[in-house]
Amino acid sequence: MKKKITSLLIDAKPDQRIQFYLSLDLLQVNRACVCQDNTFDALAYLKQHSDFIPDYIFISADLPVEHATAFMKHVRKISRLADIPVLHFAAPGEALALAPLTAAGFNGCLLKQRDIYTLRDALRMIFEQTFTVEKAPAPVSPLSNVAVLIKEMLQRHQVLLEAPHRLSA
Repeated sequence: MKKKITSLLIDAKPDQRIQFYLSLDLLQVNRACVCQDNTFDALAYLKQHSDFIPDYIFISADLPVEHATAFMKHVRKISRLADIPVLHFAAPGEALALAPLTAAGFNGCLLKQRDIYTLRDALRMIFEQTFTVEKAPAPVSPLSNVAVLIKEMLQRHQVLLEAPHRLSA
């Protein structure tokens, strides 16, 4: 685990923030955690503070999924943040609805805990993991897609397009 960890926590609930801070404290590492109430404020902060590069971004499950996925798309477009692991910060029951978030590029889920010691242990496990951020495929011109599809279609149906030499037997 690194000796210095910076993170961005997007969570509107003050009690969740405090629990997160206290759990980070218990890890006994040099840490910095910036909190924002919502994804709009978080994105504005990241754009305004171009020198801030968090090691991890945690987004609360209490935020609308649409906002979280839109935030992810914006973050992945910012070159200094493109490789930062983004984790869903969810209650145990909410972790089951991760399919749309995983599809949007989230790297995992940190479950909210009832006590700070359990959250500390969960954070330690997160900070000891190695995350890989999958790069989005390069955009392809719609016309090249159409050309490839037409070519494939013609190759598959080439036999149907050939006329027989003789019609009678």
